[in-house]
Amino acid sequence: MSLLVVCIGSLISSESSESNEYEVRGIPEIIRKKCKSKTGSNAAFSAVLISVGQTRMCIEDLHPENLKLDINELTNATRGVFFAKFCPLARSFVSCHDSTVAGVRPCLEEGMFNMVQAFFNKIPEVLDLVCKNDGEILFKLMDEQHKECIKQKANQLATCVNSLNGNWEDSKLTQEQCSKLTNFGQCLKIQMDLCDFPEFTNIYDIPMNAMLSLTPCGNYTHEPNGYLPDNNSTVDV
Repeated sequence: MSLLVVCIGSLISSESSESNEYEVRGIPEIIRKKCKSKTGSNAAFSAVLISVGQTRMCIEDLHPENLKLDINELTNATRGVFFAKFCPLARSFVSCHDSTVAGVRPCLEEGMFNMVQAFFNKIPEVLDLVCKNDGEILFKLMDEQHKECIKQKANQLATCVNSLNGNWEDSKLTQEQCSKLTNFGQCLKIQMDLCDFPEFTNIYDIPMNAMLSLTPCGNYTHEPNGYLPDNNSTVDV
């Protein structure tokens, strides 16, 4: 779901003089088509482009490049000072996306927009978890032992992602799709637990539970149907 907003930022905002259509590809093209289908013109998509520009300027005003430099120099000794600065700034980043969320609203069905809104509403809670104990979760992710373990689990994690293959239509999810989402969450949890990193799954769970509670899936934390990958096995959904 986060790709919905992130990928808009890659829009090619040129407009063809012959077809009067925006020359975009991938997820931005999907959004453009949704805007055209929902409103009957490209005006709504133009509003999306403007809102994305406003979001980008908001983020640039916060000078994220300084934060990147601090991250590169982050150590266990400096993490307290870093997260005291990072956490308030990160919450400001969240508010920067308000214009983009509002911009895409005319282009989305009510169910889909509610899921997008639910995702962003939960980001402050995710940040609270990330900032807990001076960024213990992020610092753990930067630990060489955990990074190496996750790297070794690349194939298993790819299997988790591949289990989501199929057609997905907004918030109109079938029971089969709900089962796939359940299996994906459980698959991710198994691999992260093997790397002694269960906190990563908690970060995923917070927005996902909020979004899926608005769909026929309800709360996706019910028992999965099918087999989860262990070592080199595959998912059966």
